Amino acid sequence: MKILKYLLYVLLALVVIGIVMGLLGPKNYKVERSVVIAGTPDMVWPHMNSLKKANEWSPFLKADTTSVVEYAGNDGEVGSTSTWKSQKMGKGEQTITAIDPMKSSNVHLKFFMPWGVSESDASLKLEPEGSGTKVTWEMHGDNNFVGKMMGSMMSMDKNVGGFYEKGLADLKTMVESAPKAPKMDMNYKINEAQYPGGKYLAVRKTIAMGGIADFFSKNTPLLMDALKKGKVEMAGPPAGIYYTWDEKKMESDMAVAVPIKGDMKAPSGMQIIMVPANKALMIDYVGGYGKMGDAHMAMDAHIKTNKLEQVPPVMEVYFAGPGTEPDSNKWMTKIMYLVK
Repeated sequence: MKILKYLLYVLLALVVIGIVMGLLGPKNYKVERSVVIAGTPDMVWPHMNSLKKANEWSPFLKADTTSVVEYAGNDGEVGSTSTWKSQKMGKGEQTITAIDPMKSSNVHLKFFMPWGVSESDASLKLEPEGSGTKVTWEMHGDNNFVGKMMGSMMSMDKNVGGFYEKGLADLKTMVESAPKAPKMDMNYKINEAQYPGGKYLAVRKTIAMGGIADFFSKNTPLLMDALKKGKVEMAGPPAGIYYTWDEKKMESDMAVAVPIKGDMKAPSGMQIIMVPANKALMIDYVGGYGKMGDAHMAMDAHIKTNKLEQVPPVMEVYFAGPGTEPDSNKWMTKIMYLVK
């Protein structure tokens, strides 16, 4: 009987200790680790901009290669999720809650424990540091009663921090060992001028980027024919007018356009577009269209460096192209950004 009494006392003592730990244990937790990677943010971002990409270097999945992972939604977009089942890491779910391209990605985590669901918020953040990029992986959350008890006995920072360090080290290796992309040519002369404004006969539509060339080749002859039938004179070379350039959806709200003199009624399927006078930055680009993206990147960099604000649309005026010049090295395009 004495033994049972002592055991009861011990059990009661443990219960009391557990209650005290649950009441007085840490209310919340935060884990944060960082690493500096020899590369620019645009080199790091592709490895963390979606749940699938992030799982390629996830230390938690590497801890149990038998883990079963399933994805739902449009990966890389807010609202997409991944769930996992693992003998070692348990069951859980993460959902993308916010994305700031080239800067940060946030997720909400759920861990399904025997005593209930534990929830946390985590983020991966990028910021330039010297010639490299600092990547910070952070997780935080509030402890429930059981979490406070466990937090009194073990350090979340030590337990999870080691995984974060391993994951960031693998991310660093992955980025720094990846084949380097060809260096962009940023040496373009950018001229400032006053764009006088213009009136255009145009066909405007949201087009997949892969279909832009066909959109031009189909509609440019139709525009020319409409001008001929309407006896309207061109005021300059054909142009591409770009209102949006969505690299996430890989599409552009754009128009194939021809500047006109005077007035005319737009035929069915076409419209008159007015672009108002505005301060403009211009690049006279010579060559094939394959490297024109470098010129646009140079313009973007110039606008950011000089703290200017871009005003849509972006325009490309085609003085010489595949329809008039067989040698692509002689193609001439004026790239124009309206700014304020």
